[in-house]
Amino acid sequence: MEAEVTYRRVASGFGVVQTYSHREPDGTHFEGHGMFTVDPDHPDVLWYHADTTDPVPGVPDRCTWRGGVLRVERHGSAGWTRHSVRLDGDVLIHVTELRSRAPSRTQSGGSAENAGADGTGSAYTSFMTSAFTRA
Repeated sequence: MEAEVTYRRVASGFGVVQTYSHREPDGTHFEGHGMFTVDPDHPDVLWYHADTTDPVPGVPDRCTWRGGVLRVERHGSAGWTRHSVRLDGDVLIHVTELRSRAPSRTQSGGSAENAGADGTGSAYTSFMTSAFTRA
């Protein structure tokens, strides 16, 4: 599928606004808007995000930097979404993984990281890898 994403500096560089949209083959449209900013009290990035599937959260998601990759886990009505964003030369790579609230019938063993809130959720599975270049 094709998607469009833009990132724009705002507030004299203290924030970055993100706009994302794509259309599924069945015509379904998905749109999300976010704002990244630095937490003034911690070395983390805060991500305020709203999209067409979940209401606006009361608090931002806390992102962390690990080895040059910006990572965040978001909790929503259907489960969890894990995002990893990194630069590879001039290409922005955004990997999205999903984990549902429903128990996984195929998961055997596993780690606490892959368990649901009650220990029965599915493991993260790859949903989408996006590569973005400057227009």
